[in-house]
Amino acid sequence: MVNLNYSNVAKGEAILASYGLEEDEIFQEITILKGNSNNNLFLIILLTLIIYTTLTIIFFVFVKKLFIRVNEVTDYVKSIQGGNYNLDIRDNYEGDISILKNEIYKITTMLKEQTEKLKLDKISLANSLADISHQLKTPMTSMYVLNDLLSNNPDDDVKIKFHNKIRNQLKRMEWLITSLLKISKIDAGTVTMKREEVNVKALIDKSLEVVSIPLDIKMQTVEIEGIDRCRFIGDFNWSCEAVINILKNCIEHTDENGIIKIFFEENPIYTSIIISDNGKGIAKDDIPYIFNRFYRGKNAREESVGIGLAMAKAIIDGQGGDITVESQIGKGTQFIIKFFKAFK
Repeated sequence: MVNLNYSNVAKGEAILASYGLEEDEIFQEITILKGNSNNNLFLIILLTLIIYTTLTIIFFVFVKKLFIRVNEVTDYVKSIQGGNYNLDIRDNYEGDISILKNEIYKITTMLKEQTEKLKLDKISLANSLADISHQLKTPMTSMYVLNDLLSNNPDDDVKIKFHNKIRNQLKRMEWLITSLLKISKIDAGTVTMKREEVNVKALIDKSLEVVSIPLDIKMQTVEIEGIDRCRFIGDFNWSCEAVINILKNCIEHTDENGIIKIFFEENPIYTSIIISDNGKGIAKDDIPYIFNRFYRGKNAREESVGIGLAMAKAIIDGQGGDITVESQIGKGTQFIIKFFKAFK
């Protein structure tokens, strides 16, 4: 049971009346506000549902796209595992997946290049082994034949002749094996080329000492022209090995009483050594291949191996240098060596 204090009610009505408000108007306003509040609550709930639904759809679309891109990367990696490097998934979009795809593409490109290089190396190795087998087979067969002839107990003069031939074949095999080991070390990068100041005149003099006997035998003349202070940065001993092989080639393909010229100079860009002869010359068809290992040109001797110029090029290339050749049949050959100043 509620007890009402009517005096207070009367006071309240009096206060409302002083502000020009009636009791019915107040209740009417309250009813309107209550109705508006219910409408606002409905709108808030509806708006919340719309936002939630939109965010859910966006999330699922994003996740779906993410899964699609992850699956693309997964399929690409599986293709790489299967040896297929020809796919291109470079991505110009931003984001972690795009960065991942671009990095995978870089790695794939590197793997492709390495695989192709390994294939070429494998082919080169197979060809080299075949050439080595052929080069060793010839002197070994010759020695077997000579050994059989010696077993027949020939005259002393014949024995000496056969022994000398066997010795020459053994020297040839030794030189071939030594040369192949040197080239293999250079190709494998196990040879450290020194970086020291090399005097070209001293290099030429040292190289000529090694080939002085064949020069004397063929009565060939060597003409040297150059400035004594001419220098380059490189490895003296290995450079000497390269020059010796070039000189041997010139001596071999130049007739008796022939002339071999050596010219050297230095400029701000490179130091050059030019070795030329007035020998038989090199056929135009042979020039692109004369630095290939075991290549024997049309004018090569029967006992020629075809490894000296290949070694010379490997040594010069290993020091950042360059070697080229110019030749004319019947007029001679010119080898041009350049050691560049920029080599470090």
